[in-house]
Amino acid sequence: MGQAEREHLIEWLLLIGSFGRAFLNRQTDEELERLYNLQIKGMNKE
Repeated sequence: MGQAEREHLIEWLLLIGSFGRAFLNRQTDEELERLYNLQIKGMNKE
């Protein structure tokens, strides 16, 4: 992972850290599971 990629990832994680928690708290268990599965599939493709 290059320095630019690392910085982008850190910025993204910080951004979703505050907004992401409020968003995820509003989701149902089924929606959370679907989002989680989509994320895992996306990671496996990389």
